[in-house]
Amino acid sequence: MTDVVLLLRAFDADSTFLSFRWLDDPDNPVVHAVEAAKRNALLAELDAGLVGGSEARLEEQIRAAVTGPLTDPTAEAAISKNLGEWLLPGPIRSALASRAASGRVTVRVTPSRALARVPWELLLIDGYQRLLELADVVYEPPAAIHVGRSRLPASWHDVVDQPVCYLVDPRLPAGSGLGAVLVQRGGSPAEDLFDARMNRYRLTVNSGIGVDLDRWDLRDDLAERPRRLFYFGHVSSTLDQPGSASLHLGDDAGVWGLAATMNDAHRPLSALDLLLGTASPELGPCEGVRPESREAGANLWPMPPRVALIACEGGADYRSSETFGLVTVMFSAGAEVITTTRWTLPSDHAFATFAGVDQVPGPTLELALAVDFSQEAADPAAELARWQRFKLTQWLADPGPATSPLTWAAVGCHVCPPRAVLPPEPK
Repeated sequence: MTDVVLLLRAFDADSTFLSFRWLDDPDNPVVHAVEAAKRNALLAELDAGLVGGSEARLEEQIRAAVTGPLTDPTAEAAISKNLGEWLLPGPIRSALASRAASGRVTVRVTPSRALARVPWELLLIDGYQRLLELADVVYEPPAAIHVGRSRLPASWHDVVDQPVCYLVDPRLPAGSGLGAVLVQRGGSPAEDLFDARMNRYRLTVNSGIGVDLDRWDLRDDLAERPRRLFYFGHVSSTLDQPGSASLHLGDDAGVWGLAATMNDAHRPLSALDLLLGTASPELGPCEGVRPESREAGANLWPMPPRVALIACEGGADYRSSETFGLVTVMFSAGAEVITTTRWTLPSDHAFATFAGVDQVPGPTLELALAVDFSQEAADPAAELARWQRFKLTQWLADPGPATSPLTWAAVGCHVCPPRAVLPPEPK
């Protein structure tokens, strides 16, 4: 049994060009192109099943998603079949099937902007097998991130006895326009499930459910060198505005930062904040008190080797022309494995309201707990893939909103281990 790796790289230049290279056969890449018109038609089929795929009001988008194509087995299979046939050329599909029969296959994907939300794991390879059943799929950032990386990841072995930082549904300022993720607080079944999980570990000082903490409290927690960070809350971003992707903590509008306020009530913690920190205070707001010290973001908010962002499209980095967002900046600040979502997740409340799914945990909370469990594994990506295969089995046996890949296929592992950067060869 041998382990093999397939590199998948995509680039948009009107059409989308994909290159496939087996690391044990690097001199024989396969290059494949998908014309823009066909690509756009394929992605429109996918987008029709996602929140944000139409111009309708947000509530109607959510209602359509939790009862839409990704909750219907026939429609979902058609989407996955079409994407598989057009994005994965025949020789690659054949090689995946044959190589998976003799060892573990890992597909390392760096998507293009157009393909950022494609659920590669779901793609049908030969009419009935999914890529997920043949390989573990992980995302890789562009190679340039290894040049000048602010902090290299700590070894998991060296930090395994450190505490865990849990930020579950942090309390936001009134007027922010963002509601609670868990909806109910104070002894709800969802809180009880998270409490049971958190009670297994030693926690950082500000960890908790519905806690009121700001960016400086997070700085204090990260100074404890936790082994991992788990965030279950809101993430927002603006397409094609690099650095706008943001976490939402308890910062009010008076807190200094590089992101614009929301409703004059709340200032998000943006990727630009995490990158620049307070090193360039002149870039921040003119009003209010500027920070006294100038510190780079990686010094203020050094990331543990493992991070989970269970929120709306935490991995939005790839959807902009310049790949920069929370994933990229957290890798630069010391993360090695980041598990997050590639599209907006409907809440359990939405599944209950619009699709009658009232189980506890609901689909989104179940996803969050599964990601949390995977982050403690020796290989988080392999553990997440194992859980997703289990969910695929459930979906095929009993399809419907409760088992839909709308939730479990939204999540993926991004990996960025430390790598040596070699100087250019002399001419």
